[in-house]
Amino acid sequence: MLDIPQQTPLDPFATAFNGSALDFNIQPYDIYLGYEKQEHSYEGVKDIIKTAYNKDCDDKKGIAKFNSDGEILDWWVVGKDYYHKTHREFFHPIWEQIVDKFNPDDVVDVKINIKSARNGRWGLMDMVFPNIGVPITTTNGHKTTISLRIVAWSGLDGSAANNYMLGAIDGFCTNGQIFTSAVDRDEAITKLYRRNSKLFDMKQFAFTLTNAAETFYNKSKEYQLMATKSLGWSDGSKFIDNIVNLSDSKKKGLKELLRLELVTRGHNVFALHSALTNYSSHNDQLNMDGDVLFRTKKSKYEDMHHKKMFSREEEVLSIIESNQWQELLVAA
Repeated sequence: MLDIPQQTPLDPFATAFNGSALDFNIQPYDIYLGYEKQEHSYEGVKDIIKTAYNKDCDDKKGIAKFNSDGEILDWWVVGKDYYHKTHREFFHPIWEQIVDKFNPDDVVDVKINIKSARNGRWGLMDMVFPNIGVPITTTNGHKTTISLRIVAWSGLDGSAANNYMLGAIDGFCTNGQIFTSAVDRDEAITKLYRRNSKLFDMKQFAFTLTNAAETFYNKSKEYQLMATKSLGWSDGSKFIDNIVNLSDSKKKGLKELLRLELVTRGHNVFALHSALTNYSSHNDQLNMDGDVLFRTKKSKYEDMHHKKMFSREEEVLSIIESNQWQELLVAA
């Protein structure tokens, strides 16, 4: 009988990251100031003299992006003390902490989505854990399951610091949300922000995810609270009208989503929450007339879709973190 070796399970991180738009090498380089420009006037004629010299720039350095053949694909300038790293050097330690500290059964079937923008300078890792979930039942008997979600993102060019947030994803409609604090305002870490400086400690940053599953289960109580708190069309529509820094067109679109969610999930705060996360999770939604509900601004970069959609999530987070939302949960 042949002794057939067991196959090693695929590494979800390697499967998602290897060969992705974030899988590239970088190299720092010194910046030299090449010319000093001097202006002179002679008989009414302005003359510009350029004096060549090599001088190291004291407060800046350059970062070059390479492909596998060593060819430079992109470059940018950052501060001298900027903690330069590849995306792999940022995301892989986070994944290692999850594998090391989480229950092995919880990591099984994890789904990892790698997203990029700004020609790969901005990157995000979106992880969903289907085995860390909580069932939710709303006032009209609608059932769904929310699962733990961890989102980590960073920028290599100073466009973003080092961040992660815990969150949840709705199994019924795949609406995603990055977490806010629960009503009791406990001290659990649901989000972390660290600047890219010479003092940045990647290992400590990743280690803070150790209790993510426990934190998720505690925070999930807020979802069931939303599912049982009564909220009708009038109060939900009024809430949307009172959201600050939101355009009239977005308010109109959110009201159309709310109307649909009230039918699906019943007259409760969870329906309003789903309308907000629908807006932040799905692009190109259409109304009954076939018109686009929410339009995104154009950018000089062609690959900004993921960044723009995540900006919507941050926009919704600011709403969920507002006193207006907390008052809604208490009063509803």
